[in-house]
Amino acid sequence: MKIKLYLIFVILAVLSLNLYSQSSDKEQEYHYKNSLELSPISPLVNIYGIQYLYQVNDKDELIAGLSYMKIKYDFGNTNASALILGYRRYLWKNLHIEYQLWPTYDNFYEKIEDKYYQSFDIWNEFRLGYQFDFNIGNIPFYSTLQWPFGFGLYAGNKPESFKDFEQDNRFFYQYPLIFIGIKF
Repeated sequence: MKIKLYLIFVILAVLSLNLYSQSSDKEQEYHYKNSLELSPISPLVNIYGIQYLYQVNDKDELIAGLSYMKIKYDFGNTNASALILGYRRYLWKNLHIEYQLWPTYDNFYEKIEDKYYQSFDIWNEFRLGYQFDFNIGNIPFYSTLQWPFGFGLYAGNKPESFKDFEQDNRFFYQYPLIFIGIKF
């Protein structure tokens, strides 16, 4: 319940800030080719990441980043570091679709077996989102609200309990993602 209330609060705060500060002059943004973004909801889901975006043209951006995940389950936990590779395409104004590929090194601990497993996994994610541009002073910021859909493409050496859990929860994410970014 706390997580849902926190997510609602963050979404409303970001949207209210953006509704009053939405930039109407899209042309001035194109001279910023680079941006960095991260998510304020990372502590809730224990997935931390930073993404660098390079704007190829007014419709296309390339994404590279790093991520760290520390997720606890009833049957154990995982500590994983990942590389983020992606592509974002703007469809109309700031409405976009995005694809990300996450090659991941996982270190699993299985409680029942009291054993560690090391694994290499590949996850992929599709996202539909909208970017809200605003300035604080003369510094261009933005927030992005995205709805993700993803699943694992490849799973290496994992304990059976993790495999069973992933089979039952093959497609992930039911909550929207929020990112805050800065352009430079």
